Amino acid sequence: MITKKITGKISQKFIYELIERTDIIELINKYVTLKKSGNNYKTLCPFHNEKTPSFIVSPQKQFFYCFGCGVHGNVIDFLMKYEKLDFLNSIIELTTLNGINISEVTTNCNFINQYSYKKKIYYILNKILKIYKKNLFILPNIAYEYLAKRGINYNTMKKFSLGFATKNNYQITNYIKKKYINSSIIIDCGLIIQNTKKHQHDRFKERIIFPIKNKYGQIQGFGGRVLNQYNYPKYLNSPDTITFQKKKNLYGIYELYLYNSKPTKILVVEGYLDVISLAQFNINYSVAVLGTNITTHQIKILFQISKKIIFCFDGDNAGRQANWMALNISLNLLQDNCTINFLFLPDNEDPNSLIFKEGKKNFENRIKNSETLYSYLFNKLADKMNLSCINDCIKLSRLSIPLINKIPSKIIKIYLIKILGNKTGILDTYQLNKFITLSNTNEHWYKKKSIKITTMRLLISLIIQNPQIVKKIKIIEKIKTFNIIGKNILLELIQLIRKKKIFKTGHLLEFYRHTPLEKIFKHLSTWDHMIKKNKIYSIIQELFNNLKMQNLEYKYNQLINLERKHGLSIIEKNELWKINKKIIKIKHYKYQ
Repeated sequence: MITKKITGKISQKFIYELIERTDIIELINKYVTLKKSGNNYKTLCPFHNEKTPSFIVSPQKQFFYCFGCGVHGNVIDFLMKYEKLDFLNSIIELTTLNGINISEVTTNCNFINQYSYKKKIYYILNKILKIYKKNLFILPNIAYEYLAKRGINYNTMKKFSLGFATKNNYQITNYIKKKYINSSIIIDCGLIIQNTKKHQHDRFKERIIFPIKNKYGQIQGFGGRVLNQYNYPKYLNSPDTITFQKKKNLYGIYELYLYNSKPTKILVVEGYLDVISLAQFNINYSVAVLGTNITTHQIKILFQISKKIIFCFDGDNAGRQANWMALNISLNLLQDNCTINFLFLPDNEDPNSLIFKEGKKNFENRIKNSETLYSYLFNKLADKMNLSCINDCIKLSRLSIPLINKIPSKIIKIYLIKILGNKTGILDTYQLNKFITLSNTNEHWYKKKSIKITTMRLLISLIIQNPQIVKKIKIIEKIKTFNIIGKNILLELIQLIRKKKIFKTGHLLEFYRHTPLEKIFKHLSTWDHMIKKNKIYSIIQELFNNLKMQNLEYKYNQLINLERKHGLSIIEKNELWKINKKIIKIKHYKYQ
């Protein structure tokens, strides 16, 4: 049965209106490119590897479905699956996209309190950024002079909202304390340090400030670059807070989205100034990791934006180690349609220094000629090996096989096995496969559960897929008298559609989220009945007649069993005769 509340936190009415205001085509098209196909739109499924598009989005039903892997749902489901969000955060994402204020959410729930608190932190961080920005343009100062010396012009400073934390140890501390008395806010902003004696002072001092924004432009945290040799470390980030997690953020993501939300490639660099300098030369597709090493979460974000990633770390030992680390982490996420390259810079160079020396054209030539992951993998492993020596061939196989097995794509594995065979002299693929297990456990193919097809399930499935059809259904009162399993679910479904005026599948399913019927209804919503649109109502009528027949047969069998045990009264015999007559009439009508 349907529950009146969804998780007890957000009103059903609010969720329904939110879904109603969200165009599923517009939303999904932000992430993948949809192409018109009849009344629907289609594309390659973003949730599994495929060569022929089987991912269908219906604007009429506000619903998506993949015939390849079975993934399906409405706008909330898409965000949960694609962005890896939980239910509540997908609601926040939709409200942000639609510019809606979550005023209809229950005010006493933990969710709205957390949402409001987080919003307040964003507001404070934005106010503090204005202070930092103002500091930078009060000239002269060492931060502006340093940036100018590095070639960063005024417009670029403005574009990336750069700022300056002065020598004043208490500028930000005093501002926050003056405006807010809540001690948790003071800490959760991440801009104040408190020592063991509870003495508080600014986290950033004499540093260039780089605001770290999310894709919507909200300030999540800050990075600071040292300006004197006595202040360590060289780079300092905000600590992990309610708005900022270092391992999940990328610097420059907002500016990248402003330039192009679907870039053909993304250049991943180490530093803030690398991103800024490249953008100044109109290379607007770079982002920076917040530290030396990239994380799995960050790579997943990048692959959601573009299927081609080029790692371009500094030309020093740390940069070379970061490249190998990035390769190792990337292998677990490598699908058929994903490409990873590595751009190796000259010794002691970084993108910031090199772009000013070489200019855009030469730097982009380097990007164009960057090394593939596969080439880098084997060149790195085989470095200083003599592959004419059997022992070195064995060593290369021993080192490469565990790495190849990390890759979920079967096709990529096959090609890497072939490369390994060519290098080691084992040209027999069969022999190589003895060493390498091409496991299917990581593939994202969906195995549909076997659900028995019944008249009731077929009927419910057709109504879920075509909720507007209930306007024509007129035998509700008669169904109430039927003695059939699933009757109450069917009646409640029809009543819900009529009462709420729900005429789209994606909207209807949302009323069943977090209820016992959620999984079965989602499954029924994907059944392919292969029925022409103009035939749907006649099929539904036939299914209702089948239910009527099942109900009559149930009553008939009950009376027959009663007659065998105790005999029937005259009234019961008349009832049996009438039921038998109705059954014969229905069968005659059905088969004539």
